[in-house]
Amino acid sequence: MLELNDKENAGAISKSNLIIASDNAAQAVQILSLAVCLTDNTPDGEITLIGVTSMGPHASIASSAQRLSRDLDDLARPPSGVRTMRRSIASENAWQQVRELEVSSQGEALLLLPWRFDDHQLRQEVARVLQDPPCDVAVVHSPVNSTSIRRILLPVRGGPFALLSLQLAVQMARSLGAEVTLLKVLPADDDAPSRALREGFTGLSDLFPEIVREVQVVGDPTTAILSMLDDHQAIVLGASAGQSESPVGLLASLILHRRDVTTLVVRTREPFRMPAARNFQSDVPVLVRLEKWLEDNAFHSGDFSDIGNLMDLKQKQGLKISLGLPTLNNEATISSILTAIKGSLVDEVPLLDEIVVIDNASTDATRRIAAAMGVQSYASQHVLRGHGSHRGRGESLWKSLYLLKGDLILWIEPDVSNPDPREILGLAGPLLFNSRLQYVKGFHLTEPGGSGAEADSLTDLLLRPMISLAYPDLAGIVAPLSACHGGRRSAFERIPFYSGHGAEFGILLDMLERFGLGSIAQVDLGTTVRSNIEGRSALDEKTAFSVLQVFLRRLTSGGMVDSDLAMERTIKLLRAHQGRFHLEEIDANEQQRPPMLVVKEYRGRHLAAPALCQ
Repeated sequence: MLELNDKENAGAISKSNLIIASDNAAQAVQILSLAVCLTDNTPDGEITLIGVTSMGPHASIASSAQRLSRDLDDLARPPSGVRTMRRSIASENAWQQVRELEVSSQGEALLLLPWRFDDHQLRQEVARVLQDPPCDVAVVHSPVNSTSIRRILLPVRGGPFALLSLQLAVQMARSLGAEVTLLKVLPADDDAPSRALREGFTGLSDLFPEIVREVQVVGDPTTAILSMLDDHQAIVLGASAGQSESPVGLLASLILHRRDVTTLVVRTREPFRMPAARNFQSDVPVLVRLEKWLEDNAFHSGDFSDIGNLMDLKQKQGLKISLGLPTLNNEATISSILTAIKGSLVDEVPLLDEIVVIDNASTDATRRIAAAMGVQSYASQHVLRGHGSHRGRGESLWKSLYLLKGDLILWIEPDVSNPDPREILGLAGPLLFNSRLQYVKGFHLTEPGGSGAEADSLTDLLLRPMISLAYPDLAGIVAPLSACHGGRRSAFERIPFYSGHGAEFGILLDMLERFGLGSIAQVDLGTTVRSNIEGRSALDEKTAFSVLQVFLRRLTSGGMVDSDLAMERTIKLLRAHQGRFHLEEIDANEQQRPPMLVVKEYRGRHLAAPALCQ
């Protein structure tokens, strides 16, 4: 690893063994020109071209594989000072074999992979290689001729792959006679891990004359990086190290769509294990942190009863507020909910800019009732048709981000018999009063059918032990599965959504991981009465199965559980009938939807500058 404070090592930047794996000769040409730059002036520099052809199980060496082999043979003519070799992989599991390459001198090797934003299969294969690479790896999209690169942007966000990014950016600049802009992006509430990982990235222009400009900004990294990218022809950045994102990462996926910037997304071979946040705060016990959070970030809806004050805050901040109702056979309650909320918070005082019903395959009159009351109603299966459709409340939440227009997005449970507009004030209030809050979780004292019962066995017996084991900072959340919640569009659009009953838990985990506990608030919304308690037991069983899937997937992506562990897609429920037992099998597989920011239709509808993602 490069020691940043060692001037003697400042010259030892380039990689000596580059491997280009590509299924497309034209793209291999583009990557090869960059590879030559990265091995420039390197003794014994070597480039290996690997033609990758995925074939059906019964196919022989297909003509496409032969054609690719011939094209790469033509490319494998030694550039000046660089030894170039070629080999082919043609099989049913060709990309799997790329992952299993035996690479000598791994520290000096770099695997270069192609990227095509319109090729879903290739993107999946590249993501798999990124998850378990044979050596250091860079995903390359090179629409810009290398001779045209004059300025290279190097963002440093405290990520684990920053040293490799620096290494490649400086070598590119040396070879091309280009300049590097070092952009250090600090979050508003800079945390200990980020500070520790960025300590070495100060005064680098003294070590590397290629770094001609150092810029430091505080705030959202996506906004900062995209705003500076227009003045650069290339960017080198680290892949995602987060547990919830794809290996490429959300921001990198956005930049890889551009046709005016050469992009390298890098990842080291050694897996990164970010220590849990609590390990960086060992001097502050978990209970002390939680007590402080409960003091600062826990509210009651009555704290925000002054609707005039909320309206003033909304107008001063120039915000729009949307309410989404994810419905499924709620004809018994939808009318009373819309009457209560629309009358007081839209017609009388326009705190809400819109109310929209997003229905997930109701078979009753829910949508017709909403439409008759002048409320927009959509069937989720007809929204973003090109992305398919799944059953589940999470699907409605995800697609509502596309439909709703607000800067603040609120959702409430449509299955209540005593709707109270003060719930909306309670969800919106913390977001209007505190700009650092990203997400608000509501909770009720529930009375199913008016019984006064308050127990939630699913939360008490399943969720709380799980949270205490792996996410103790969330132990103060009263109702982790509450369907009454809200937050900022700018936060929701950056996280994935699970399609079913695990959606709310997944959102909570993502908000903690991406923005920290301080960005989350919870609000006591009072007492509610649920109307439909029939089948509640079966629903709880299905919800438990969904939540367990989300939990195990997080542990797997974080390296805490074997990634080869197979998980069942269906839940098997033991039933009894006339003294005999039988099993009922229900498909409860949680599908994960990507962050909305990577959805082309969403960017075209909601981003102020969609040209960034052409």
